[in-house]
Parts: sequence; structure tokens; C-alpha cells
Amino acid sequence: MFSTPKVGSLFSTRQDEQDVELSLPLYSSVHENRSSGFLAAENVQVPIPRSPSPRPPDVRISRPVTPLGQFSPPLPQIIRRSWRISWQTVLLAILIFYTFFTLLKSAPYQASETVAEYDGGPPRTDITHLVLVAGHAIWMGGNTLGEDEKEWTLLPYQHGLAKTFKAHIMTGVKMAKENENSLLVFTGGETRNFAGPASEAQSYWSLAYLSKLIEPSSPLFNRSTTEEFARDSYENLLFGICRFHEYTSNYPTKLTVVGFEFKRERFKTEHRAAIRFPLDQFTYVGIDNTDDPEQLAGFVKGEKEGLLKQYRDDPHGCTDPELKEKRKGRNPFRTRHGYEVTCPELKGLLRWCMDNDAIKDGKTQQFPGDLPWSKGI
Repeated sequence: MFSTPKVGSLFSTRQDEQDVELSLPLYSSVHENRSSGFLAAENVQVPIPRSPSPRPPDVRISRPVTPLGQFSPPLPQIIRRSWRISWQTVLLAILIFYTFFTLLKSAPYQASETVAEYDGGPPRTDITHLVLVAGHAIWMGGNTLGEDEKEWTLLPYQHGLAKTFKAHIMTGVKMAKENENSLLVFTGGETRNFAGPASEAQSYWSLAYLSKLIEPSSPLFNRSTTEEFARDSYENLLFGICRFHEYTSNYPTKLTVVGFEFKRERFKTEHRAAIRFPLDQFTYVGIDNTDDPEQLAGFVKGEKEGLLKQYRDDPHGCTDPELKEKRKGRNPFRTRHGYEVTCPELKGLLRWCMDNDAIKDGKTQQFPGDLPWSKGI
């Protein structure tokens, strides 16, 4: 009744069972077989092989939409403007600039604050008399204290005048000592390029000091000074007055000039008249070299035919080519004075040659403006 299975079929069944077991997918769940469609036996333990960690799935979380202006300041906006300048704007700007420039130009110059920065002491209102010694050469120092002309920087025509220069210094000192209300001013700039940046005025004062004509213990020591910008006789006079004002804060009521006798008419008639200083308050002391009559005669002739006539035709030295060239040649170190600031009352006179009204028909005109010592004259 019972049929014994065939050996072949038995092995066949085992083979099938093995096939079934091996055909099970390697899933963690033993209840599901998605590859073969078979269900695994309940007691069958399915081995789970080890494998590298799987890549986690991409998880995307959507962010809530929030208005930008709720949590952050508004973004800057780029605004492009097209600048258009109308002709009315340009005209208004020109009018404003012109008005400002006109007011600035017409405003009186306040020099008091600028000058006050350099004041080293109170004004010397007690000094009213200017004693002016005009320089002509530069003393370079020496044991003879000016007696030997080798100690001086002389031009060819000045040889033999060393003692006369010292006589001018001694006379100026003597007159200043006799007048306690006077200021002694040596005037003359850095006129010699071969002497270096040394002025005539400073060398004169040094010679007077080393010769003990001016001693530190004497009252004249604080009543003597230098003017170191003048380049000719006209500037000797005008710049000397400016230096007097810088030192005293007033202008002289009396003026004494010490120089060569053959230059008397040039100073007293031409230069004094050009700046309109009162004649009754002006004194000239002339000293010539009488040791060489021939030299003196040449000086007198040259003065009458040369500089005296030139200054008579050109009282301020504005147009004469020779006078202008001499001034330029006597300033090799390019020094500049500041008298327009320190002497504002004389600014018009100091700048007269640059004024449009100074020259008419090729000739220099007399300065017509008011001056501190000649108002209404």
C-alpha cells in the first residue's frame, strides 16, 4: 500500500528544500520573501550578512516662508540720479563767489595780530627821532677794526673809502648818544654775492660794537638796530623809516641821515620829496673822503650827471632800466622784506611801482596817497 519513495526522488526533494532555503532573500524579516514569493518557515533562521553602513536617505525639511522685512533691515537700494546743472545755478554760484571775493579784497587788512606774534617787548613811544646811517660796503672783520680796506668787500671805485665808512658809523653813534629820544638804525642789505649772506647794516653795527662805540652797558645798546633789506639810497630812506616803526610802533617826527656829502641833494631833495617827509624835520649830515680830491671830483660829477638826474626823472625808481637793474643785482640772495605787513600805513607807497596809476606816458608819477607824516600836504 505504501509506496517507497525512489532514491532519486528523495534526493530530489532534499535538493528542492535546499534550493528553497538558499533561495530565500537576505532580509531581516522572516515573514516576507519579495524575490521568490515564498514564505519562509517559521523556525528557519535567515542569516543576515554584514554590509557597509548604507547612505542615509536625503531628508529635506522645508523652511517656513517668512517675509524678509520681518527679521532683517531692508536692503539698500541703489538710486541713480542724473545731475543736471542749470544755467541759473551756475550764475548764482558765480555771483556768490564774486561777492565773497569783493568783500574779502575790500576788507581792511588787520596786521596787528600778525605783528603782535613777533613783538619782543612794549612799544618805544618815547623814541621819536630816527638817526639813519646808510651802508655802502660790508666789513668782514679784522684786527684794524675797519681801518684797513682789505677788511672790506669793496667795488673797484670804492678803494680808499674804508676810513670814510667808519667815519659815518662814528658820526651816527655820536648823534644818537646826544639825543636820548633817538633810535640809531644802520641800513643796507646783503648786496655782495662774494661776501656771502652778510648785510651791510649788520657789519656796520658789528664794527661799532667791537670798536666799543656801542657798549652793552650804555643806553644806546638798546636804542640801536639794523635794517637789512635796502638795495639803494631810496630804499635806505624808506626802509629805514619802516624799521623805525617796527621797533617803536610809531613813525619818526625827526629824521637825520648820515652819508656822503656829494649825495646830500639826492637824499634831501629827491628822496625826501618822493616820500613827502617834511623838510623842516629832515637833517642830512655829509662826510666825504677828502684825502683824494681827484676821486671826490669824480664822485661829484658822476652824481650830478647820473643818479641825481635819474631819480629826478624817476623819483621812486619804477621805470629807469639802470635803477631797476641795480636793485636786482644787489639782491643776490633773494631776500624779501615784510614791511607791507609791519608798516600797513606805507603799503601803498611800498607797492607804488606796481600800481596802475604809477606810470603815465612812460614816466613815474609822484605818490599821491596819504602818509603818516604828511597828511594833507
